[in-house]
Amino acid sequence: MVRRYFFFGPKPQQRETYNALQKQAYTTVMILGVLSVVTGFAIWKPVQLSGLAWLMGGFHWARLWHFLIMIAIALFILGHLVMVALHGWQNFVSMLTGWKKDPEYLSE
Repeated sequence: MVRRYFFFGPKPQQRETYNALQKQAYTTVMILGVLSVVTGFAIWKPVQLSGLAWLMGGFHWARLWHFLIMIAIALFILGHLVMVALHGWQNFVSMLTGWKKDPEYLSE
């Protein structure tokens, strides 16, 4: 799928709503969201939640982890915007509504 997204290969047959790369990206961003909240708590109340900050290597490491996680989430959003630009307006509308008229995987 990475080759396909960067125009280096043929489009694979789509059998499901999401391909493996999309499933992995969505799972990863969900985990990043949870980690963002946890690291946010650790840097928001470092004295009261000192055990949580300690698990992350201390307050300064918790800040670094939080920053890196937020960069990863921003890159995920940027990737989504690139996919909308590459795959057209209907793909964007389906992201907002949650469904697509006549998806390709049902036409076969």
